[in-house]
Amino acid sequence: MMAPLLMAALLSLNGSWRLDCFPQPDEAAVRTLPLPSGLDVRTVPAEVPGNCEMDLVRAGVLPPPEIGLNARAFRSCEGYQWLYTKTFEAPNLPSGGRALLVFDGIDTLADIFMNGEKIGEADNMFIPHRFDITPKMRRGTNTLQVLLRSVLLDAKTKTLGELGWTMCGGAEGEPYRKAGHMGGWDIFPRLFVSGLWRDVRLELQGPVRIDQTSWIVKSIDRSARRAELVGSCRIDMPFAELDKARVTVGLRRDGKPAARQTFPARHFQQAFRLSVADAEFWWPRGFGEPALYEAFVEVAGSDGACLARRTERIGLRTVELVRDDVYGKERPGQFLFKVNGEPVFIRGANWVPTDAIPSRQKDRLIETLEMFRDLNCNMIRVWGGGVYEPEAFFDWCDANGVLVWQDFMTGCSMFPFDPDYQRRTRVEALETVLAFRNHPSLALWSGNNENDVAPRWRLGGAKTILWDPGRDVTSRVTLPAVVREFDATRPYLPSSPYLSPDVVAGLAKPSENHLWGARAYYKTDYYTNSPCWFASEMGYHGCPNRESLERMMTKDNVYPWTKVTGTDPWKDYHWNEEWQFKASDPWLDGFGFRRNSLMTNQLKIMFGAVPTDLDDFILASQIVQAEAMKTFVELFRSLKFTRKNGLIWWNMRDGWPQISDAVVDWYGGKKRAYRTIRNVQRDQLVMVRDDRRVVAVNDTLEPVAGKATVTDRASGKTLLETAYTVPANGTREIGTVDWSGQGMLDIVYEQAGEKQANWFLYGEPPFDFKEVAEWMK
Repeated sequence: MMAPLLMAALLSLNGSWRLDCFPQPDEAAVRTLPLPSGLDVRTVPAEVPGNCEMDLVRAGVLPPPEIGLNARAFRSCEGYQWLYTKTFEAPNLPSGGRALLVFDGIDTLADIFMNGEKIGEADNMFIPHRFDITPKMRRGTNTLQVLLRSVLLDAKTKTLGELGWTMCGGAEGEPYRKAGHMGGWDIFPRLFVSGLWRDVRLELQGPVRIDQTSWIVKSIDRSARRAELVGSCRIDMPFAELDKARVTVGLRRDGKPAARQTFPARHFQQAFRLSVADAEFWWPRGFGEPALYEAFVEVAGSDGACLARRTERIGLRTVELVRDDVYGKERPGQFLFKVNGEPVFIRGANWVPTDAIPSRQKDRLIETLEMFRDLNCNMIRVWGGGVYEPEAFFDWCDANGVLVWQDFMTGCSMFPFDPDYQRRTRVEALETVLAFRNHPSLALWSGNNENDVAPRWRLGGAKTILWDPGRDVTSRVTLPAVVREFDATRPYLPSSPYLSPDVVAGLAKPSENHLWGARAYYKTDYYTNSPCWFASEMGYHGCPNRESLERMMTKDNVYPWTKVTGTDPWKDYHWNEEWQFKASDPWLDGFGFRRNSLMTNQLKIMFGAVPTDLDDFILASQIVQAEAMKTFVELFRSLKFTRKNGLIWWNMRDGWPQISDAVVDWYGGKKRAYRTIRNVQRDQLVMVRDDRRVVAVNDTLEPVAGKATVTDRASGKTLLETAYTVPANGTREIGTVDWSGQGMLDIVYEQAGEKQANWFLYGEPPFDFKEVAEWMK
């Protein structure tokens, strides 16, 4: 007899599969096997995890989609069906054990077959799908098949709500749990692909299993260094073991016991409490160590032998969101995160999928996360048009003290209210909450991205609310019910931005907002005097480096314009098709023209003219983006806790080779804004504001002392030289400076023997491009 499995043994089914593809019949999708005769079937080798279309690229059927207009060729596959086939040898199972077939990601509509017999279906690309195949698995060789059908063709049978809409005009994705960006977005191409996009495996489980653990930090006492926890777990074991088996729960820190409790296994659903003395708390970046504990649950038999074990890493911390709408001076509003009772000013950036081809996203995961650490971000917002990132994402954030704002996966539309859609949403939410609720980095669940405001885009403009988002079933009923029941201590925000009943009624304004506006001059009143306390999106366009342009465009289309007929930045710079396509315009109907013209308009405002030499255009665009992002970050930080509590700027890295407002392109090329943001997101910073105040900010829990000098670049005149102190987690005005005309101020400050530098570009545009470029060296 095999020894009992303490934890599930994993048998990977990744690697080489066979892929059959064929146009889906117009009358109905094929849902049974074997395939009927008469289909136009093509067979190619497939890689899993993978996407079907990329298997066709490897077979030479489709071109590489990253270059030029090639991604348009993928449109022909949107009406295909795909049949994956894999054989494997049945493993030995322990007595009383079972074999689970697990797909971590199926995109999207699928029928699953084992040895020719249907064993299940899938209709959600975001979550794992599990099938108990213990009674279906044969000795020896088994054949596993997954038959995918077209979401696009399935959608033609649906009845769409009046306000369902996506960025690129269609709405075929709304009834389905499929990543929103795949239908086309203003930051993504249209790549409506399919596939087994995450791992496939067998999980061999013993007769005793532990899952659905919950570790809730009930309270902490920072001065006494104590923490109180309540927890629970589910134990799946034979009824005969109840009362005989014993459960041990506990925590270890660096291998040393921190808390432990043993009790009889009287329940399949077991609750417990733990007290931790000499506790080391989990802190976000800048506040201290993100201390992690090993949390464990063990089940032992009556003879003391371990029957099952589960371990994971947790942190001892509390998190809360203090939120109120903005009503005016009498009730100014609030949007403030607190960790362990300490207010946290958020220095964050938005996260979008690292690749428009979902199966490749894992390849850029860690290197992209390292960029957040390099820029000293203390929060990542996972945008709702993408996917839920894997466990490795949260593990990294836990270990590096980076908080996570997690959107549920819908955005920029109104999604179905019908019971079947809500059922699928609840299943997805429950799976996701149970998977990630024990991660200390997870700070907030947000119901969606911009769904509250999206109906206004169709019904009458940004200032007219003709539809009450409070009626939305998904964000007001289904999702909060899951969070309240299964993650009771973590904040939930219905939407980002959230339009409360008072905001809808015109009695208040949102305390958290997405600050996009006309995207004209970055110091307009829209940006500098927004009533919100917190911006979770705010960005500015910047052209990629020439090296990246030369990789994403064909040789004859690297230069952006077919002709320049005047000086109007919106009309007279005629973008070639590849530049339009790379501005997320899948249909080449003018959307990309307008997106790219944001850059020409911004350059016309800043420099009075648009450079037509490509290298000058790239440099000018990147300078303007860098100055805009610097202005946004410094504006919010200088008003820390008095009028602003955080900025999650848009965005760190592109998910595709494109023209955008990211500060790092898909290839990893860093724009000037990347280095600029790194400089102004230090824990301590000295900055100059447009109102001539010099402000020092300290985002640590210790007071700091330093000295600062502000000098005019052109004249060499010292405008301020002063010593200063800044309280813990605070700000201080340390002086004022004066100027006239246009120029650059050099700011040098020294703290704890470490010298840092900053700058301030003063004056009103237009500036002389060559002069500014020289200053920026």
